[in-house]
Amino acid sequence: MKTISMLKAIIPVEQSLTDRWDREWLNYFLAQDEDARVFYVPYDQLNVAISLPGRKAADVFTTNLCASRYDWLVEPLKIWTDGDDLVNKNVLEIGCGPGYLGKQIGLVAKSYIGIDYSKLALYIACLTSPGNCHYYHLSELDAISKHAITMDTMVGREFFIHQNFQNTIWLLELAMLLLRPCGLVCADFYLGNPAIPQGVIHPAKSSLDPTYPSCGFQFEEQEILEVAKEVGFAVEKIIDQLDLQRRFVHFRKP
Repeated sequence: MKTISMLKAIIPVEQSLTDRWDREWLNYFLAQDEDARVFYVPYDQLNVAISLPGRKAADVFTTNLCASRYDWLVEPLKIWTDGDDLVNKNVLEIGCGPGYLGKQIGLVAKSYIGIDYSKLALYIACLTSPGNCHYYHLSELDAISKHAITMDTMVGREFFIHQNFQNTIWLLELAMLLLRPCGLVCADFYLGNPAIPQGVIHPAKSSLDPTYPSCGFQFEEQEILEVAKEVGFAVEKIIDQLDLQRRFVHFRKP
C-alpha cells in the first residue's frame, strides 16, 4: 500500500484542475435545461423516507432515500451497493461534488467523507450537510490521511464513468489507504448501449479529454481486473446493466 507521500507524487492537484471543475459545476448550475436547486437544499429539510438495511444494490441504486417538499427535485441515489454497506458505516465518496449524496447518506451513516477537485462544489456541500459529513479538496492529502484505515465503504455516484485507466489506479490507491481491511469500493464504470445515442466516450486507456471533462471512458472486463491487480484489490463482482449503461464493480480490500 502506498504511503501519503507516495500518493502526493502521483495524484494530480494542479490549480488548473480546480479551475476546470469549478467551471464545469458553474456551467451546470447555469444550464437552462438543468434544475440545480436540489443541490442547495439543506439536510435538515430532508427526511429519511425509506429503510436501507437489507436492500440490495439494484434497489439502492433506484431508491429515493429522502423525502420533503422538494420531492420533485430529489433523484435516486444512483450508487450500486447494499444498504447494509451504508447504514451506520463510515462511507467515503470521491468526486462528491456539492454534497448531493453526502447530505443524504449522512442521515443514515455513522460518518461520511467527501473528496472533490471543485472548491465551489465543496463550499456548497459544507453548507448543506449534517455535522457527521466532512469534505476535503483533493490537495488536502495530509488532512485526508488522518482518516486512514477507518472507512468501511467507498462509493461513486456517476463518477467512475468519467475516469480513465490511469485515474482509476490512483483513485484505488487512495481508497486502499483509507479503507479498513475488507473494505469495499463500489464503482460505476461506463457500458455503452449501441441502441442509445452516445456522447463523448473514449477507451479506458485513453488520455483525459482536455475539451470535455465530463466525457466517459469505457473499461473492458480485463482492464478492470488489471487495475485491481495493480493496486491489490480483489474483484468481488462485475454486473453489467446495459439499460443503465453501467458496468458495476465491487472491489474488496484484503
